[in-house]
Amino acid sequence: MESWIYFVLISQGIWSITSLIDKIVISKGYIKNPLVYIILNGLMNIFLIFLLPFVGFEPLKFADFIILTAGGFLFMMSVAIYYKAVHYEDISKIIILFQLGPIFVLILSFFLLNETLTKNRAIGFFILLCAGLAVSYKRADGKFKIGRVFYLMLASMALSSIGFVVAKYAYSITSFWSAFLWLRVTGFTALFVLFFPFVRKDAIKTFKAMPNKIKGLMAFKMLIDFSAFVFGGYALMQGPTALVAALSGTALPIFVFAIASVISVYFPSIIKEDIRKESLVAKVVAIMLIAAGIIFINF
Repeated sequence: MESWIYFVLISQGIWSITSLIDKIVISKGYIKNPLVYIILNGLMNIFLIFLLPFVGFEPLKFADFIILTAGGFLFMMSVAIYYKAVHYEDISKIIILFQLGPIFVLILSFFLLNETLTKNRAIGFFILLCAGLAVSYKRADGKFKIGRVFYLMLASMALSSIGFVVAKYAYSITSFWSAFLWLRVTGFTALFVLFFPFVRKDAIKTFKAMPNKIKGLMAFKMLIDFSAFVFGGYALMQGPTALVAALSGTALPIFVFAIASVISVYFPSIIKEDIRKESLVAKVVAIMLIAAGIIFINF
């Protein structure tokens, strides 16, 4: 098995843990404003200063800097929308909707990276889309309707996919650590929201009210999140863009579903996931569709 596959699995395993931490912090009301969460993610990049003496940091052309900055901004906006979706749905369902991401990445890869869409990949697109639609359906008054989570995740995945393709571009124009640092530096664009007085006031109020144990949990989350970006970066640099996105999208929901289900059984006070029979069947079917879609995409 190629090395980039291992890097994908390691990064998604780490991100499954951070996703569950997000759910705990948001569902318990410790952070109510998604923009405050974005500020925390932006502040995480400050620690990159300590890496500068140890890694190569090459300059970029101005045009490339603008591209990376725009990609970083769009990615941060996708994260903000994702945190909003976490308010409304089980984390495993939200993560399964990440399958919309590979569809956007494959389309962008076709137009921007000249990747051809074979018959099998087209079938894979359709199966993945069906998986995303199926898991987003909710029953209301005897009728099925698409919930708000689907639309939120649709927007989030569209924006994050642009950031994904921009990241691949970054790794193609400079060395790994230089690209990695530039991608994280452009994450500082998230801190621009501090220019809005109401956001700044809400952030200060949130931090002061947050218990120390939650602050510690957030610090742990930022630390392992950083390591996941490193492994994810290696995977993206070495592997085909579309396949990295597809494997990432199918590994994450499997990890989250497994971990969240175990926690729900033994520690329901921490996370209460919907593990009723019909819900479990729906999620398993969705994961099977995801797996089928990935198989078609890879052949």
